[in-house]
Amino acid sequence: MTRGARPTIFCALLATLALAALLPAGRAAAATSPAGRWVGDVDTPDGKKAQITLVLEDRSGAWSGTLEDPLQGKTAVSDLKVTGTAVTFRVQPAGAPIARDFKGTYVAGEDRLSGTLSMQGKSLAITFKRADAPASVVAAKGAGTPVGSAAADTTRAAVRTKHPYRLAVTGRLGWWASLHSVKDESYTINNLTAAAPAFDGALKLYPLDGFSVFVRGVRAGQAVTDDASMLAPYAGNGLTADSYLSLDGIEFGVAGYLGRKLMPKSHFNPYLTGGVGRYNWAMTTGGRGTDAITIEQSPVEGTDFGGWFGAGTEYALSNKLALEFEWAWRFFLTRDTKAWRGSEDIWGNSLAWAMSAGLTYGF
Repeated sequence: MTRGARPTIFCALLATLALAALLPAGRAAAATSPAGRWVGDVDTPDGKKAQITLVLEDRSGAWSGTLEDPLQGKTAVSDLKVTGTAVTFRVQPAGAPIARDFKGTYVAGEDRLSGTLSMQGKSLAITFKRADAPASVVAAKGAGTPVGSAAADTTRAAVRTKHPYRLAVTGRLGWWASLHSVKDESYTINNLTAAAPAFDGALKLYPLDGFSVFVRGVRAGQAVTDDASMLAPYAGNGLTADSYLSLDGIEFGVAGYLGRKLMPKSHFNPYLTGGVGRYNWAMTTGGRGTDAITIEQSPVEGTDFGGWFGAGTEYALSNKLALEFEWAWRFFLTRDTKAWRGSEDIWGNSLAWAMSAGLTYGF
């Protein structure tokens, strides 16, 4: 690796991520209707799990359905409305004083149905999984009932929905280890950095179960070595063992999740990720917030682009909460030969290995 080199493989990486995310989605595209048999788990008042069954039938455009739970049995739904992206209905079991309303979203590309069941201001989130074969979504005109059999559903039922939500927030703590590029044992200031903690928070959107786009705020940086002999050549620039390279910015990235293909039943969901960011950076004299060191009487600070690519995994703790672990290679285009002419052997681009861990909460 040479100092100042720009990563030319970054665009190819983004294309690979998009392809990896779209492959599993394409396999699920056979289902184009929510008609069929669905099952979902809910929490009962006594803290236990219960399974409810929803059956939707399309009779040449006239929809009907039933909802069955272990406590109140099977009940026909009313006010059923089905579109290409939404399912709503009302259900009132015999003897129940108040009806319950369901508002849900159907994602045809992933054959996924999720929503909330509401009653007296209380809402219960439900994620349904198809319990019959995807072929059963093809309605037999005039017949009135879905065709196909549950025995044919050996693939769909085995696939775990990794992201039963569209929007999520993630908060992470990180440890950015230093990555140095040394030429002929000539140490630039960038090669005197040391590992330091980091923090970032992201807002994520999942257009597909296997693909996300996100915007992230980062507060991070690099410490500086305490080796006096290595710092001595730059003492006149103001560099000390207390110096700090701040790297704070806003990032835009994508992630392609491989869990539906590699481990469809697992709570683990490995992914590849990459993106670009705009960073406010400064190599300071005595820690974050202090004056910047100088080269050729100009402060070593600026606002420049950077980016990263890496890999990680999620681990689902519940339908809405997941742990996240990530490792990534990061680069920052901090070199500027216009501001500091003749500084090639003093200051260049900055690199780091970033290891992060955090929590994701889905809405």
